[in-house]
Amino acid sequence: MVHVRRDVWKLTGDWDDTLLWYAKAVGVLQQRPITDPTSWRFLAAIHGFNEQMWRDAGYLKKGEKLPSYVERKLYWKQCQHSNWFFVPWHRGYVVSFEKIVRDAIVKLGGPQDWALPYWNYNEGPQSLQLPACFAARTLPQGGGPNPLYVERRYGPDGDGKVVLVADLIQLGCLEDAVFEGGYMGNPPGFGGTPSTFSGHKSGIRGGLEARPHNIVHTEVGGEDQVTPVPPGTEPAQGLMSFPETAALDPIFWLHHANIDRLWQVWLDSSADHQNPDVADWYNGPTGLNRDFVVPTVSGHPWKFKVAQMLDTLAPQLDYRYDTSAAQQPVVHPLLRRLTRLGLAADQVRQFSSQGLLMSNDQNSELIGANHAPLDLVGNSVQTSVVLDKSSSQKVFNSLKSNLLVANLTPPDRVFLNLENIRGKRDSIVLQVYINLPPGADPALHPELRAGVLSLFGLCQASRADDDHGGHGITEVFEITDIIDTLHLNGITSADQLNIRFISKTPVRPEDQVTVSRVSITRLGG
Repeated sequence: MVHVRRDVWKLTGDWDDTLLWYAKAVGVLQQRPITDPTSWRFLAAIHGFNEQMWRDAGYLKKGEKLPSYVERKLYWKQCQHSNWFFVPWHRGYVVSFEKIVRDAIVKLGGPQDWALPYWNYNEGPQSLQLPACFAARTLPQGGGPNPLYVERRYGPDGDGKVVLVADLIQLGCLEDAVFEGGYMGNPPGFGGTPSTFSGHKSGIRGGLEARPHNIVHTEVGGEDQVTPVPPGTEPAQGLMSFPETAALDPIFWLHHANIDRLWQVWLDSSADHQNPDVADWYNGPTGLNRDFVVPTVSGHPWKFKVAQMLDTLAPQLDYRYDTSAAQQPVVHPLLRRLTRLGLAADQVRQFSSQGLLMSNDQNSELIGANHAPLDLVGNSVQTSVVLDKSSSQKVFNSLKSNLLVANLTPPDRVFLNLENIRGKRDSIVLQVYINLPPGADPALHPELRAGVLSLFGLCQASRADDDHGGHGITEVFEITDIIDTLHLNGITSADQLNIRFISKTPVRPEDQVTVSRVSITRLGG
């Protein structure tokens, strides 16, 4: 039996049977002790666990018995982020959860074909809202407390209303030509850069993970901006805002079902989109003392490799999505540029057919950096990146349309690198702009926005203890389109670029958010 995962917003009503059975099963899992591998909290701890954070949020009682050290070492704190295992590891994780929930549903007398729905938040205004059943405090018809409801879910404005901001969760990742990121994340790729088994270490997020994945986590979780707190005290943080607590929120699983679906959307949107044909990924994780492992319905461990995660119709996975079609045609930015410059359709096709858009093998060159680490404090912070004149001139020369037409050579690609971001606050979203005019309204200059940065995972990646080196996170934005716009507007060289970070919620000094270096690199011949 193939189980079909459906869009939660296309189900029949706020309490469609799929959702009501989900709520009932979540209630069953929540009643199981944390020592049970099929319990709600044990499954959540596979993604991440922090004893103090769980106590503060009310999910762990003082003196409560935890699983043995051996079991915790085998299962817990496995989440793969900031590397190319992000989507395949989460696929195995969600499948384990789905099967355990389905087993509970069947034992309650529910349908054997139940499948986890997904939250497709890119389907228009309604889809941006948290599905109503997750905000209801009680089950319908006097069914008692709703297991899908959690208090620590504050939303983008910190007032408990979860309505995502469409402009921040757009699907530009579907335009990424290659799954695997290049050297130092130039480019970051759809799926992320090569790595061994890794949690929130100093990796580089792939396009899908950076946006919409991280943004949705931060916007759903947020932090309480309504309840007054004493000076020096931090406001309550949402469960979804931190990797250590995210999977305690029942909406986490619908979010990750959609992220998993978007992997299939990317594959289906272009014949050129392919998973890596690399043994270290395909057979990953390899050569390590830790495996990817999740519990089965019986509570026994199931160890899996990436290769087992590639066909959702395989018996071990046994599901499909009601649709994996892209909502809009996926066109590589370079092809858009060629069309804008007036190249004939056959010339544009020649670019695509020759594979000139698919290579990550070009040379990466640093062409500029700021002079000192940057402290992010307040709502707006700017730094300047001084450019090497000869290197930046190579970029502008490569953008000349006559060279493109004559030699069929793609222009240089340009990347903004936000290196080793560290800090003590995950629930922040920043928009990053290039050369935003002084006093200008950022909303009026979308053409200058380099990207959207969520600090999801920042605290964990900044700790030097445990499995983490304390190097923070690194985010890479491709800014070729912005540089190209400058070129098409008549600018033929540049000595520096001004990089501005804008946050709706002020970053506090005590958050200690710093960027070790802001740099610009070019990828070209």
